[in-house]
Amino acid sequence: MSDEEILIAYFGGRPTWSGNKLLNIGDLRVEYSGTRLYRVGGARIEYSGNKLYSINGERVEWSGNRVSRIGNRRML
Repeated sequence: MSDEEILIAYFGGRPTWSGNKLLNIGDLRVEYSGTRLYRVGGARIEYSGNKLYSINGERVEWSGNRVSRIGNRRML
Protein backbone atom coordinates (compact mmCIF):
# COMPACT_ATOMS: atom_id res chain seq x y z
CA MET A 1 0.00 0.00 0.00
CA SER A 2 1.48 3.36 -1.02
CA ASP A 3 1.42 6.48 1.14
CA GLU A 4 -1.07 8.06 -1.26
CA GLU A 5 -3.44 5.07 -0.97
CA ILE A 6 -3.22 5.22 2.82
CA LEU A 7 -4.09 8.93 2.85
CA ILE A 8 -6.98 8.44 0.42
CA ALA A 9 -8.40 5.72 2.70
CA TYR A 10 -7.85 7.89 5.79
CA PHE A 11 -9.39 11.11 4.45
CA GLY A 12 -12.04 9.35 2.36
CA GLY A 13 -12.34 11.79 -0.52
CA ARG A 14 -12.12 11.41 -4.26
CA PRO A 15 -8.48 11.70 -5.37
CA THR A 16 -7.31 14.02 -8.15
CA TRP A 17 -4.01 13.16 -9.84
CA SER A 18 -1.63 15.08 -12.10
CA GLY A 19 0.66 12.57 -13.77
CA ASN A 20 1.89 10.43 -10.89
CA LYS A 21 1.42 13.07 -8.15
CA LEU A 22 -1.66 13.34 -5.99
CA LEU A 23 -3.11 16.89 -6.13
CA ASN A 24 -6.28 16.72 -4.02
CA ILE A 25 -8.24 14.34 -1.83
CA GLY A 26 -11.78 15.62 -2.04
CA ASP A 27 -11.52 19.35 -1.23
CA LEU A 28 -8.19 18.96 0.60
CA ARG A 29 -5.04 20.10 -1.18
CA VAL A 30 -2.02 17.77 -1.07
CA GLU A 31 1.43 19.36 -0.64
CA TYR A 32 4.81 17.76 -1.23
CA SER A 33 8.25 18.60 0.15
CA GLY A 34 10.52 17.29 -2.58
CA THR A 35 9.22 13.81 -3.35
CA ARG A 36 7.60 13.20 0.05
CA LEU A 37 4.08 14.07 1.10
CA TYR A 38 4.14 16.94 3.57
CA ARG A 39 0.59 18.12 4.20
CA VAL A 40 -3.02 17.27 3.29
CA GLY A 41 -5.29 20.23 3.93
CA GLY A 42 -4.17 21.34 7.39
CA ALA A 43 -2.99 17.87 8.48
CA ARG A 44 0.75 17.38 8.73
CA ILE A 45 2.27 14.13 7.45
CA GLU A 46 5.35 12.78 9.29
CA TYR A 47 7.80 10.01 8.45
CA SER A 48 10.18 7.89 10.53
CA GLY A 49 12.86 6.50 8.28
CA ASN A 50 11.09 5.68 5.03
CA LYS A 51 7.74 4.77 6.62
CA LEU A 52 4.70 6.90 7.26
CA TYR A 53 4.73 7.62 11.01
CA SER A 54 1.84 9.97 11.78
CA ILE A 55 -1.04 11.82 10.14
CA ASN A 56 -2.16 14.97 11.92
CA GLY A 57 -0.63 13.71 15.17
CA GLU A 58 -2.32 10.28 14.96
CA ARG A 59 0.21 7.45 14.98
CA VAL A 60 0.28 5.03 12.04
CA GLU A 61 0.70 1.40 13.15
CA TRP A 62 2.08 -1.14 10.69
CA SER A 63 1.57 -4.89 10.45
CA GLY A 64 4.24 -6.06 8.02
CA ASN A 65 3.84 -3.98 4.86
CA ARG A 66 0.25 -2.93 5.60
CA VAL A 67 -1.21 -0.28 7.86
CA SER A 68 -3.25 -1.87 10.64
CA ARG A 69 -4.52 1.29 12.32
CA ILE A 70 -4.21 5.06 12.37
CA GLY A 71 -4.98 6.50 15.76
CA ASN A 72 -8.14 4.67 16.91
CA ARG A 73 -9.29 3.64 13.41
CA ARG A 74 -8.58 0.14 12.07
CA MET A 75 -7.46 0.24 8.44
CA LEU A 76 -7.20 -3.45 7.41
